Amino acid sequence: MSEPQHAAMNQAEPQSAKPKDLRALVHDMGHWRHAPESGVNVVILSVAGALPETKRTPGLVAQISEGAVGIAAKRSGFCYQVSDCDFAIMAKLPEAALVAMVRDLKVDMLRTIERNFPGSFGSIDQSRLVQSYDLIANYRSAADRIAKYAEIAQRSVSEADGGGNKQLRPLTPADIKNVMKACEKFGSEKFIKAFVRTQDVMLNIAGKPPESVLREYFISMDLLRKPLFIDVEMRGSGRLFNEFTLVLDQILLQAFNQMHTTGERCSINLNVESVFTEAFENFIEATPPAVLEKVVFEFRQSNIVENFDEFQVARGLIKSKGAHIAVDQIFPQTVGLVDLDYIGASIAKIHWRNGAEEVLKERERAIKYLIDCNVVPVLIRVDNERALEVGARMGINMFQGFLIDQKLGHKPEAGA
Repeated sequence: MSEPQHAAMNQAEPQSAKPKDLRALVHDMGHWRHAPESGVNVVILSVAGALPETKRTPGLVAQISEGAVGIAAKRSGFCYQVSDCDFAIMAKLPEAALVAMVRDLKVDMLRTIERNFPGSFGSIDQSRLVQSYDLIANYRSAADRIAKYAEIAQRSVSEADGGGNKQLRPLTPADIKNVMKACEKFGSEKFIKAFVRTQDVMLNIAGKPPESVLREYFISMDLLRKPLFIDVEMRGSGRLFNEFTLVLDQILLQAFNQMHTTGERCSINLNVESVFTEAFENFIEATPPAVLEKVVFEFRQSNIVENFDEFQVARGLIKSKGAHIAVDQIFPQTVGLVDLDYIGASIAKIHWRNGAEEVLKERERAIKYLIDCNVVPVLIRVDNERALEVGARMGINMFQGFLIDQKLGHKPEAGA
């Protein structure tokens, strides 16, 4: 960080009421890159990541901007507006002060959203609301995030020059019907080739070559969006989005025996509700017992909690067929919140994300309990080597993500 910036942060000079722009943040991060110093963090406040477009009103964004500028100034940092509704703060802070600032930002943003849209609290994706990057440890991740904002800004300029209008709209029942029609039109084989992707789980043990131990099949939402509903805003679609994922579950179940031909251990993501559909019944009947014994059904932790009575019935059916259960989308803060041994899980898939290392240290006893109960923890969304180091230290030796694809020698698949 340049001397003027460093002095400003130490002297807590007040920032103007308006945030600086994206170009200024790129400039300031560039200065830091030439003269790195510890303790400097970039914190992203993403209204776009947490709220659907219909709720990102100018008034709400202005209030969040005012709050962010005030909190940044209080911590001797600088606030930047990096998109129409997202912000960043760059500040030199000790760890305790950073934790306090992130907490203050979350509280301020949640209060602002609730004040403008009462009753929205439960629909806010808080995992996307505020994310911090220590520039010493995660400069590349921070730079990649900022670069994406620059790409979006450039794209907006290009679209404006071309007269394009990319206003997003809500998901509709017609969109779901279009996906079903596309499946019928293409047929299972072509639909699988176009929209189904795979990603492997890797066993990583020191002194041994990496080994693929589980292959996950999933329908790529990105690939579906491009030809069928690229102008749709998925966040905030509520029950309709849940109905959409139920349709995708049925398509994946119907296509399973055509796409899974290797006999290796594999997994598919499902909603609890999908276990009680005709598609699941047909899948069970059509799949040989020897294959079912190598199938893992992945359920989101939140979906299990919301439908626990139904899940207990589903669990009994799945285990009676010799298949296995994984709990997906376990965020670091919620490790240990649900007793995965009690609910019959064999695998726990834990998100690796910014800030995960510190949180996982706090949850180390919970992770040890999983391992002692023979529930295999897997770090997913792994995009850097640090995840492998942290995992190994905690007894985790299975990983999944883009970095793992590279280590296994897989070429990145479009939409994966």
